[in-house]
Amino acid sequence: MKILIIGAGLSGSTIARLLKEKNHEVYMIEKKNWVGGLCITKISPNGLKYEPFGARTFHTNNPKIIKFITRFDSFNDNVHRKGMIINGKLFPYPLTINALNNFEEKEQIFHELRNRPKVIDKTNFETACISIFGKILYEYFIKNYTIKMWGLDPKQLTAEWAPKRLELRESNDNRLFKGQWQGLPKNGYTHLIENMIKDIPLKLNTSEFEPEDYDVVISSAPLDEILNFKFGKLPYRSLKFHYVEDEFWEKNDYGTINLPQHPRYIRKCNFKILHKQDSEHNWIQYQEPIAANKSKNVPMYPINTKENNEIFYKYLKEICKTKNICPIGRLGLYKYL
Repeated sequence: MKILIIGAGLSGSTIARLLKEKNHEVYMIEKKNWVGGLCITKISPNGLKYEPFGARTFHTNNPKIIKFITRFDSFNDNVHRKGMIINGKLFPYPLTINALNNFEEKEQIFHELRNRPKVIDKTNFETACISIFGKILYEYFIKNYTIKMWGLDPKQLTAEWAPKRLELRESNDNRLFKGQWQGLPKNGYTHLIENMIKDIPLKLNTSEFEPEDYDVVISSAPLDEILNFKFGKLPYRSLKFHYVEDEFWEKNDYGTINLPQHPRYIRKCNFKILHKQDSEHNWIQYQEPIAANKSKNVPMYPINTKENNEIFYKYLKEICKTKNICPIGRLGLYKYL
């Protein structure tokens, strides 16, 4: 079959490679002027590899995926650990039961945990989080972080992904991805993706296409954009990035640190640690959530509200009426994957 892939990010490039190896005639277009989408690696002014759109640790337990991805670069085996700062103290993320002893309100926290409901209250994101953590912990490290991240009251967000992304650990295992093969490509994501699609025809700075010219069109582009905003624009959040060199870093075990109480930033990333780089310098990225504007601030995070999901499903039903267009990825499926 003759297949067009829209988007040369990790999702589009992976599918392009798999289809190419099934002897399909594969072509790619990319709206930006680079390969990799938001999953790219650059070199900082002080010579360190970093991801300009945020840190990305590759992780999986699937042997087939490991065999596939390591064809295009070797990985540094960095085990990702994340911290968070609350009241000036550094805690592991996810929180562990043992770490709760370092809170002044530990007795009240343990009381709330003992009295949690047996069934999570999925009325909205806030009720689900309080069901899992209790009100004190929710106020400390979830509420303000969520308001900054999404620009909304947590009650406006749906509960569906709270149990998937938030955890209170019984053990002291502070690995973010427990028991998984993980790391970053040694030569960076841009190198990896370029290797993945090096023999596949690709046009950069291109978004126009004719569906009838192909048997199948697989699109990682925003679904509302593909359908000319027929049902209105789907809202997204984006991030603004700020960098500092050689700043104090609280603990070298942590490649990223969440900042739930900071008035502006949600987290910071230390790329010297993430890329296991031997240098006397570091390169630290602070992330500030902002509203997405497709002409300036790229859409990165679908906003998971009931109203937005209803609009998305209208688009999904509409795209299913086409003969050959299939959406994929975070933007194509409007999901925080």
